Amino acid sequence: MYFNRPAGITFNHFGGAGIMDLLAVLLRRLDAVFVVPGRPTMILRDEDFELLPASFRDDWPVVVARTGAETGQLIRAS
Repeated sequence: MYFNRPAGITFNHFGGAGIMDLLAVLLRRLDAVFVVPGRPTMILRDEDFELLPASFRDDWPVVVARTGAETGQLIRAS
C-alpha cells in the first residue's frame, strides 16, 4: 500500500475475501471511490455518481459495489 498525497492510496498485488472486505470498510470510512485502471470505477452508493468528476462519469463505466465480495466479483469479471 502506498499513500499518494494529497488524496490517493495505491494498492498493489492484493486479493482474497478478507482483504476485499477490509477495502470496502476503508472506502466507506474515507467516503472514497475505487479506481482500477482498465476496470469500472466503483462507488458505494448510487448518489455518489453525481459527485464524480465529469471525466469519470463520461469516460469510464461506473458501478455500485457495496461489499468486498461485490468489489472482488467486479474486478474478476472485467
